[in-house]
Amino acid sequence: MIPFITFTSDFGQSDTYVASVKMAILSRIPEAILVDVTHDIPPFRPLLALPALLEILEVAPPTTIHLVVVDPGVGSRRRAMVGELDGSRFVMQDNGLPYFLTRWKENLRFFHLSDPTIFGGVESPTFQGRDLFAPAVAALCRGRRPGELGPEIRPQDLVRDTGLSGFAPGDLLVWNVDRFGNILLGYRAFTPPTRVEIKSGERSLPYVTRYQEVPTGNLGVLVNSSGWLEIFCREGSAASLTGLRTGMFVKTTILGGKGRPLIEVE
Repeated sequence: MIPFITFTSDFGQSDTYVASVKMAILSRIPEAILVDVTHDIPPFRPLLALPALLEILEVAPPTTIHLVVVDPGVGSRRRAMVGELDGSRFVMQDNGLPYFLTRWKENLRFFHLSDPTIFGGVESPTFQGRDLFAPAVAALCRGRRPGELGPEIRPQDLVRDTGLSGFAPGDLLVWNVDRFGNILLGYRAFTPPTRVEIKSGERSLPYVTRYQEVPTGNLGVLVNSSGWLEIFCREGSAASLTGLRTGMFVKTTILGGKGRPLIEVE
């Protein structure tokens, strides 16, 4: 059975990069089923792909292959890797994202993608998504196991770089601003908090359960349908009103419930 292949990147949609990677896969596995997660991850910010990957893992079939190409170190000595978790497979760079993914998925194992037969012995200096990762995805589709493509990498040896700076205890990362102007914060609630305090200027934003609980045009905070803490403006753009953008941090107090921040200060 040909598995689903999800594809997440920072390539955007204005160039040929996404199509080139997909065609490199389909030329090897014509029957593959490719699902685009998003190609609008901010460039060179691997950690910002983690929330999208966590969300898709919850709904993807357990044999899915997840390709993530968001890397500032293309062509460098950073390791290309394949991973496995309960039947799911992963193809990505050792750029911080794999380490933080293992913090959420404890049984995830990674292997150095070093078998030269996968990429014909010639590694691409600028387009590893097409020339290295796509052939690796095809090899996994054909039944190759991650452990056959290179040696295992110990979790403690994974790169831990967040690619972010300036965050402190109590800060939550703005990991996305969606097309509605909602501000998605890096806190995943498994059970809703009893109280959340976020200030806009000197005023604390109301913590509610539905958009309709605040007047039209006003700001509020809720836990959205995917479990992320979200700042919203009813029928408006919270991003425009607050000036918050992806990659910024928001000082937040959370009481009660059960959840965890996307990244924690160690």
